[in-house]
Amino acid sequence: MGAIVVPMTDTLLAAADEIRLARTIEAGLLAADLLARADFSLAGADELLQLEGQGQHAWQQFLLANVRLVQAIAAQAATRSGASLDELFQEGFLGLADAVQRWDFTAGYRFSTYATQWVRRRVVNAAVATVMAGPESARTAQRARGVRSLADDLTGQLQRVVSDAEMAELLGRSPGWVARMRHLQPCSPLEPDLIAIEVEPEEVDQGTQVLTLLPSLPFPEREVLRRRFGLDGGEPLHQRATAEALGLSLSTVRRYEARALRRLRGWLSSDLAA
Repeated sequence: MGAIVVPMTDTLLAAADEIRLARTIEAGLLAADLLARADFSLAGADELLQLEGQGQHAWQQFLLANVRLVQAIAAQAATRSGASLDELFQEGFLGLADAVQRWDFTAGYRFSTYATQWVRRRVVNAAVATVMAGPESARTAQRARGVRSLADDLTGQLQRVVSDAEMAELLGRSPGWVARMRHLQPCSPLEPDLIAIEVEPEEVDQGTQVLTLLPSLPFPEREVLRRRFGLDGGEPLHQRATAEALGLSLSTVRRYEARALRRLRGWLSSDLAA
């Protein structure tokens, strides 16, 4: 898949821009559905392809224009909890992708206000789990979060609660192991402090636009981020699905993803300090 070149811009996303991009994303999704069904009753193939491409570009703009929000929330949570900033930034980015998918632009509130809650939820859950798990149980906590996240995704897709047996078959594990991972819900006295994290979107949307950063990533890292966080306009993928889509090993995808997010955070930090 060829790289999508993101145009440079000196302007921030205003409320009108958010609505325009949301409408473009909706039109792109509709066009993709019509193309998949070979339904050309509303428009020709060329026009539908153009609309689909515009929707993908709008999705990418939405995510990258709000990376600073993720950076600010993840940095605060990492400072308060001592959790890995890399991991919290990754979780926050997934929360941002959730927000783009679910935001109703007709509701009358800004996207950044809505997205903050989704990003905070992902980041706080990851930070609390890390604090409670301790170094000796960090891998178990990470696996538990992955199992719960997958269960949530499947529940949303199937419109019903997915069973431990179904999850076990999918993951190649026993139902008992899945049940243990799904019910491993750490609590911590630090959690209220973490949940109290408040970030004013206007405070993090200053400086050089993040929209210019993605094309600067090396090709494999850029492609991993596109698939993992839906930057190509598609659904965000789990790491294993990303590995299969790109023909890479799971460990390679994890390495590229961590390296790419570290680069983005470094560029953002340098820009904020400038």
